[in-house]
Amino acid sequence: MKTMTQSEKIARFEAAFNRIHVQLKKLVKDPREHAPYGEVLYTARNLHNVVRTHYDLLRLFGKLRNAIVHERIQKDFYIAEPHDEVIEEIERISETLMKPPLALSIASQPVITHSPETSLMDILKIIDTKGFSQIPIYEDNHFQGLLTEGGIAKWLSLNAVRGTISIEDVLVKDILPLEKKHNVKFLSRGSSIYDLEDAFEQSFECNKKLEAILITEHGSRTQKPIGIVTSWDLVRIDHTTFALASQM
Repeated sequence: MKTMTQSEKIARFEAAFNRIHVQLKKLVKDPREHAPYGEVLYTARNLHNVVRTHYDLLRLFGKLRNAIVHERIQKDFYIAEPHDEVIEEIERISETLMKPPLALSIASQPVITHSPETSLMDILKIIDTKGFSQIPIYEDNHFQGLLTEGGIAKWLSLNAVRGTISIEDVLVKDILPLEKKHNVKFLSRGSSIYDLEDAFEQSFECNKKLEAILITEHGSRTQKPIGIVTSWDLVRIDHTTFALASQM
């Protein structure tokens, strides 16, 4: 491998650093041309797990960049220069930030959907064997809503009070009207982790809990889901996810 000169090392480091800076501004939607790196880094850390995962390194990159740019003793003589390993690491993280994993990478899949005509007995068997707590209901490829354990419990309690607890002939369509209006959003197959986090963040800002995100081919509610993500799945956006993505 060819040994890099100091100038080549500095050039590669600064190019990767600048790409990261620009991407961080995009992530936090900061329109300022000269938004301070440390400021957008801190804000992005609170919004995106990929930044949070690499935050300590990104902060150190900022300090090294300042030493390179602002503490030169004279022209083309730098008080600090990045090691080869540092250059490889900042370029790797830059690539991860620019091309994050797909939302599908943490989605539960395949997604089991059912129709309003599905029996409650069948649903209970699925919950028992698969552990699902949210089941998308579709009719003629149109999303009708989420059937949840909460909705089933509400139906059971209502009918237990009335003394009519038999469930032999109960269908999903009998329970769905008792479900609260669940906040569900749709994303396309090509959506990234950033799109996923943005959707949950927007709902949080509107004080609306996002129950689930259904991932379909084109993000349409008239397409069957190929993946489902709940707020619990967000904890899976961790170091392992991005470490694997950076090696793809």
